[in-house]
Amino acid sequence: MKWITKKYTAALILWVVVVLAAIFAMPNVSQLVRDNGAITLPSYTESQKAKKIEKKANGNKSVRTYTAVFNDTDNTKLSKKQSEDITDKLNQLQNTSYLKINKVMGPSDNAQTKKQLIAKDKTTQLAQITVKSSGEISKQVDELQSQLKISGIKTYVTGSDALNDDFTTVTEKGIQKTEVIAVIFIFIVLILVFRSPIVPLISLLNVGVSFITALSIVMNLAEKANFPISNFTQVFLVVVLFGIGTDYNILLYNYFKGALSRGMSAVEAAHDAQRHGGRTILYSGISVLIGFTVLALAKFEFYQSAVAVAIGVLVLLAVLLTLNMFFMETLGAKMFWPSKIGSGSGKSRIWYGLSRSALAYPVVIIAVVAVMGIPFLINSNSHLNFNNADEVPNTYQAKRGYEVIQDHFSKGMSAPATVYIQSDSKLNTQEKLAAIDDLTQYLKKEPGVKTVASATQPGGSKIKSMYLKDQLDTINNGLTASEKGIAEIKAGLNSANNQLKASNISGSTAQVQQLANGTSQLQSGAQQLSSGINEYTSGVSSVNSGLQSANSSLPALTSGVSTLASSSQQLTSGLSQLQSQVSGLSAQASQIMAMLASSGQNTSAMASQMGALQSAISQLSSGSAAISGGMTQLQSQVPALTSGMSTLSNGTSTLAATSPTLTSGGQSVASGAATVNSGVQQMNTQLQAMAAQITELEDGLTSASDGLDTLAQGNSSMKSYLGELQKSYIGNDFYLPKASIKSPVFKPSLDAYMDKDRKIAELTLVFKGDPNSEKVSGQLKTIQSDMKSRLKHGALKNAKVAVGGQTSENNDLRKLANGDFGRTAIIMTIGIGIALIVVTESILQPMTIIGTLLLTYEASMGITRFVSRVALGDSMLSWNTPFFTFIMLMALGVDYSIFLMVRFKDEKESDLKVRMLNAATAIGSVVISAAIILSGTFAALIPSGVTTLIQVALGVIFGLIILVIFLPLTLSSLISMTTWHENRIHRVTQPKKGINNRKKKKSETTD
Repeated sequence: MKWITKKYTAALILWVVVVLAAIFAMPNVSQLVRDNGAITLPSYTESQKAKKIEKKANGNKSVRTYTAVFNDTDNTKLSKKQSEDITDKLNQLQNTSYLKINKVMGPSDNAQTKKQLIAKDKTTQLAQITVKSSGEISKQVDELQSQLKISGIKTYVTGSDALNDDFTTVTEKGIQKTEVIAVIFIFIVLILVFRSPIVPLISLLNVGVSFITALSIVMNLAEKANFPISNFTQVFLVVVLFGIGTDYNILLYNYFKGALSRGMSAVEAAHDAQRHGGRTILYSGISVLIGFTVLALAKFEFYQSAVAVAIGVLVLLAVLLTLNMFFMETLGAKMFWPSKIGSGSGKSRIWYGLSRSALAYPVVIIAVVAVMGIPFLINSNSHLNFNNADEVPNTYQAKRGYEVIQDHFSKGMSAPATVYIQSDSKLNTQEKLAAIDDLTQYLKKEPGVKTVASATQPGGSKIKSMYLKDQLDTINNGLTASEKGIAEIKAGLNSANNQLKASNISGSTAQVQQLANGTSQLQSGAQQLSSGINEYTSGVSSVNSGLQSANSSLPALTSGVSTLASSSQQLTSGLSQLQSQVSGLSAQASQIMAMLASSGQNTSAMASQMGALQSAISQLSSGSAAISGGMTQLQSQVPALTSGMSTLSNGTSTLAATSPTLTSGGQSVASGAATVNSGVQQMNTQLQAMAAQITELEDGLTSASDGLDTLAQGNSSMKSYLGELQKSYIGNDFYLPKASIKSPVFKPSLDAYMDKDRKIAELTLVFKGDPNSEKVSGQLKTIQSDMKSRLKHGALKNAKVAVGGQTSENNDLRKLANGDFGRTAIIMTIGIGIALIVVTESILQPMTIIGTLLLTYEASMGITRFVSRVALGDSMLSWNTPFFTFIMLMALGVDYSIFLMVRFKDEKESDLKVRMLNAATAIGSVVISAAIILSGTFAALIPSGVTTLIQVALGVIFGLIILVIFLPLTLSSLISMTTWHENRIHRVTQPKKGINNRKKKKSETTD
């Protein structure tokens, strides 16, 4: 005995050392939970693939996006001055130790952001602020809140990260309340049960040592070995360890008290309690340990975090079965002061009555239990709430900002989805931008979608100038103007041609020819001047007469040449205008043919027409150039001709007047006549050439007129073709020339919706409904499927596409949680079932226990759902409420089942019914006391204010109440039916013995 006492004294010292080490080694639990406690989805989910692309788009750096909400304090329209103040504040955002600004998109950046970020009622404006995720969320939010503060405007900073951080804060505060309330409640209940203040202190001390040690182990594993934890890890360690730890202590202390009442010493009683009560505790604890340990097989890390409770249970068993022994051996009966040691634990009249009824009417009881459970089983598949924002009270500014967005924008604006497109090549090409625009328009038509914004539609709506329909309209207007110009040019050409025909160039040329003949005669007469004065006088008269005739013809010739020059200038001007318009038209036609070719259209007909038109214009231009050259040369000769003719006339007049001296100047006259003759002959030759050129000009004008007719026909044909093309589906296609894509005007759109390398593009998708609802989740699934089919064969067929954002994460969470919950529940049930088979050495009993627990779970969920809707105003349960309620009821419910069945095995009665009745009566008070304590421990979660914790608390409390009623009924019914079956078999297998006994009695009577 002394050795035992020394052993547990050593245990006391060991646990003191362990607790001190645990306290000193405890990391910063709050920060650790914030860093590692957020829900982490597997890398294969859609939202996590999107996060990888997002990280790559930001230079392989993780970022956080906050939404700044600016709302007028009076909820009226924001003034122009207030809008300017908002813009100034956003422009003045500074990097600090907590803020590393990556990108800011404000409501006044451009026309597109105004559409997206300014509410229709003009009372609220939003700004998207992206920062590097290197600082603490709470400090980043506080810093943004401080820098964006504006007088007269309510400013909030919200977003999924801010809301999740607030949720962690709410949970932490809830845990603190729970710890205090649970300890006070357990202390009061234990005083009422044992009527002693010492027992509660010892019990709480044992459980406290277990909790501190387990928490330190779990958090160190999380910090150093990436052990999975969540926001709920600490709170469930508290309620489970304090709950079942107190239950185990009640069972152990009852055994110890019973042993003392039988006259055993403190050491003997402690040893006896450890042997009997400790065995039950060990069986129960191992079953709970198995139940929580198998959760490590879950795929969802959030479910895996419940394994921390298994570590806590393991530590708890070690503490209760060692440290408790020291206090029991040392204090003995003084533990229960001031109450006296009686006959041990009391009997439960409730369980006695329930067990007796079930033993008497097993089939009826089972039928009643089954009928009561049917309504809950039918209504078990209800929708769950996956919106963590609902967990955060309205007193937090992130939650208020979230509500302002939903009030003034569409609900989907509070959590838009983002479609990420990652390509190996650049996305800012005509083909891929067109594919992005096609996807944008396609997504807009999906059910439930309000707006879709992308690089081609940055404001969520089309920019008309980026589409063929608008571009073709511009070209058609140009063609209409070109038709008018062609008509004007044709009219000018016809006028010039008519003037040329009316100028009688042929008559003027004949007169020049006559002059040429006269000069030849002059030269001949001069040569014959020496032969005689009569011939000389006659020759002079003839020359003089010819010169007068020539002089009379010169004004007509000059007028004709002037008319030609004027017509030539008008023709040249008209041709220049025609060439300018044709050049512009040719450029537009070339662009159209390039666009149509890129769209797969046949442009050969249009190319042929444009070729004919360009050939005609070239011919016309060539003729115009020749005519212009000839007219220039003709005009340059007319002054010389006029001057020569004037000189000749003056000379002949002088010659006629000075005929007496003509003889002496005969030689000079002959020489001058030769010169005149040479000039006139040259002029005659040039006039003949000019006449030929004018004829050619007339032909050119006629050809130009015909060319303009061809051009007009081609113009009309092209306009008709483009008009039909504009009205067709091709008109809705996106198209930007390369120069426009690279222009500074388009760059802001690319910067907003593409990365710097232009290999990752984003599309922002806003739903009409609540992005966290079941309905929107279904719509997102459809969009994901349709989008992949849409991109399968287009320009983006080799690109990686993933949908990110809070909506996508909730959708993945919904699929993972619902799918893995069923798998985890099966694993846990099998593990507990195996443990029960070992403990009870039966198969029917574990099956009955598990069936009772499952029915209890469904009934508790149904009642919790009803109470939550009526009392809390929440029509849906939080998504993790069923999981936590299930594992708690399964793990804790198996405790009470083992308490009863171990006591059943320990009973000495041979009759199974009597044994069950005695066991239920004896253990009932312990189970009910334990259930009350456990219910009170979970009730301590209700003041936390966290919806999930409140619903889990209600589920466990209702479940424990149902379990306390169902457990003695179902197990007693099983024992009764088993006994009836065994008796029936016994009667069937031994009929002869009864007959022989009756024969024997009859023989004895006869004798």
